[in-house]
Amino acid sequence: MKKLKRFAAALLSVFCLLSAMALPASAEGFEYSWDQDLTNNPNGPHCKAYSMLNLDTDTVVYSNNADEQLPMASLTKIMTYIVAYETIPDLENTLITIPQSVVDELVGTGSSVAEFSVGETFTGLDMLYLMMVPSGNNAALTLAKYVDQLYAEGKLDTSSQEGSASSGEESASGEEGSEASPSSEEAASADDPEASSASQASAEAGYVAPAYGEEGFDGSDYTGRSYFVQLMNEKAAELGCTNTHFTNPHGLHNENHYSSARDMITITQYAMSLPYFTEITGTTTYNYYPQQDPEDIRSANTTNRMLTNYASDGGSYYYSYATGIKTGSHDQAGYCIVASATYEGYTYIVCCLGCPSVDSDVHGEMLDAASLFRWAFLNLSSKTIAAQGEVLADVPLEYAWKQDTLQLVAGENVSVILPDSVDSSSIIVETDKPESVKAPIEKGEQVGTATMSYAGEVIATVPLVAAESVSRSEMLSFISQGTSVLTSPWFLLIMGIILLLVIVYIILILLYRRKQKQLRRVRRHRDL
Repeated sequence: MKKLKRFAAALLSVFCLLSAMALPASAEGFEYSWDQDLTNNPNGPHCKAYSMLNLDTDTVVYSNNADEQLPMASLTKIMTYIVAYETIPDLENTLITIPQSVVDELVGTGSSVAEFSVGETFTGLDMLYLMMVPSGNNAALTLAKYVDQLYAEGKLDTSSQEGSASSGEESASGEEGSEASPSSEEAASADDPEASSASQASAEAGYVAPAYGEEGFDGSDYTGRSYFVQLMNEKAAELGCTNTHFTNPHGLHNENHYSSARDMITITQYAMSLPYFTEITGTTTYNYYPQQDPEDIRSANTTNRMLTNYASDGGSYYYSYATGIKTGSHDQAGYCIVASATYEGYTYIVCCLGCPSVDSDVHGEMLDAASLFRWAFLNLSSKTIAAQGEVLADVPLEYAWKQDTLQLVAGENVSVILPDSVDSSSIIVETDKPESVKAPIEKGEQVGTATMSYAGEVIATVPLVAAESVSRSEMLSFISQGTSVLTSPWFLLIMGIILLLVIVYIILILLYRRKQKQLRRVRRHRDL
């Protein structure tokens, strides 16, 4: 019988372990069955990893392998956008000339490129469009090299090590390429040892431009060569991305260049807070021209087929509610996308990584993104799970006249994204509050917190505040404090010591009197 019990216990332990191991795939967000979209996406899912976020409530609604480190190809350029915009002073008006090194370092890499040539000059804003819309690797590398140039010339404020441009320094705008034209002030101090301090600092920091044709340099790893790439990694760390590392600004494959679906959502969410980003990433066609010839108008078309009616081999990936954002692909990464969509007041972003069909015309990452959008828009909605002023708990109250409890209410309205099928009774509320509170207390004063959970996952936290103001009863306070003093350990200890001394004193008195009585008897006997 004992052996049978032990076997059953062991079997139960194994079952629990296997269940725990199976949780991560669906432990965050809600369950989604891909077969519910067989009409539009018959072979889904296609990708290795997903993460989907509702921007209105900052709620992860779906994830699968969201923390797996995977190559992300040109999704890299979302971070490149962030660093370029935050680092280059007055980027909208800065003029950047295409250096020869950009062309040299991309030769033979199979890069997607925007249409421009060495020596042509464009605004920094043009470069952002040409990097994000047609996914120009040459535009991304041009921006990175321009920042590296500013760094080498000491035109960046690096004191915070965040790569942000110093607002007090002179503008870096002007027709500059791989070799910047010095200003009159710089020319005047060309022989000054201090004028070359920035370049010396750059060299000391280890940022050395790669030699063209240098053995082992394939255009994918600028680690130790580019200040810009360092800034990319610093920004990723600042945003809390623990499964991301960059070696270049464009996304060419390198074993040490990777991210995760969750991290890409985090990076994209931040990028969407920057000027021009959503406008640029939602653009289907961008017209531009080099500064040298305004009549030489060119067009760049988006690589995101979810935004256009363009059909390839009879197949269309157009999704009418899509608003952006960025595609990426190469042999090792497969097809990747970070997409956004808005419908009836709801906005979602989704990252799909690792669709393996690079050599195919089937963009499974776009089909999967559209499937997830359809599911979210049709099956998820915002629900108010706690209304401001709603009673959620109570707590014992001290020092209040004729009142021994205080009601605690939600300090704010709490709305979350939940499946339409979820009933409010399925939401579990757990409170974190003190054992008691003491009057006086003001209405609205925070006393604790309430945590709402659904299917074992925390979906919201709301402050618990006092439902009313309660004044202090001085008499009850005096009695309570007196009682607490009389029952305190120190008071009891002192009283115990006093009692012990009294007992000792009484014993000593009794002994003394007994001895005196004996002495009197001895004297009486002696007198006889």
